[in-house]
Amino acid sequence: MMPDSWRYAAASSLGTSHAKLGSSCQDAHACDLLLSATGEPILVAVVADGAGSASRSEEGAQLACALVVAEVRALCETGRPVSDLSREVVSDWLVRFQSEIGVRADSEGVMPRDFACTLVAAVVGTSHAAFFQIGDGAMVVSDGDDYAWVFWPDTGEYENLTFFATDPQAADHLQFELCERCIDEIVLFSDGLQRLALHYQTRTAHSPFFRSLLAAVRSAEAESPESLSAKLAAYLASPTVNERTDDDKTLILAARLHLADTSEDLR
Repeated sequence: MMPDSWRYAAASSLGTSHAKLGSSCQDAHACDLLLSATGEPILVAVVADGAGSASRSEEGAQLACALVVAEVRALCETGRPVSDLSREVVSDWLVRFQSEIGVRADSEGVMPRDFACTLVAAVVGTSHAAFFQIGDGAMVVSDGDDYAWVFWPDTGEYENLTFFATDPQAADHLQFELCERCIDEIVLFSDGLQRLALHYQTRTAHSPFFRSLLAAVRSAEAESPESLSAKLAAYLASPTVNERTDDDKTLILAARLHLADTSEDLR
């Protein structure tokens, strides 16, 4: 196994409040390990949360995730490094996403806002990582022995409101950061897990939550991403999680494997 391989798990789970209403999960995610034309392994991870008030938000979330992966794959095929990513490049991706949403909305007689979704994404190479986000949800990365969030969930003035990638002014709320260091662990999650993963009073990441889950991923040497993701889905649907949140929830866990693995298992 090459030093820069990754092990990851990714899953979305229907919230109990949505299950009672008979609605489907409006979260979406994508996670893949790509290889650039120069041989650099690049991890792409995306979480999108469809707005509960938008009739086609599930489709919007799925499209947002697919578009980001496609854009990163195109980047890899040209041999461009992660360090070439910028706010301007991601803004161009956002324009293409909104254009596709506009075409679908016109053809189906609905409005672009009917596809409303948030967007949380990471593109991680060997020496650089690009992070970008519109709306709530969050990303957390390892910071030595601890964990730190990249962007605090963006809810504007009111916690129960947020911004969407489909908004005409979405580019004004695009958060972007290019990190010039090696990222060994990263977690992305939708707003359904914010209260479990973040301390709001101190505005810090809840490190024990991330440490135990990432240790489980690291220890699963013989398991495929599909097997790990199935276990993660079961965890997200468990009473332990559902007793603390009734919303849809999505979680992506990824660990670079040149560090020593730990022995804790997903249960």
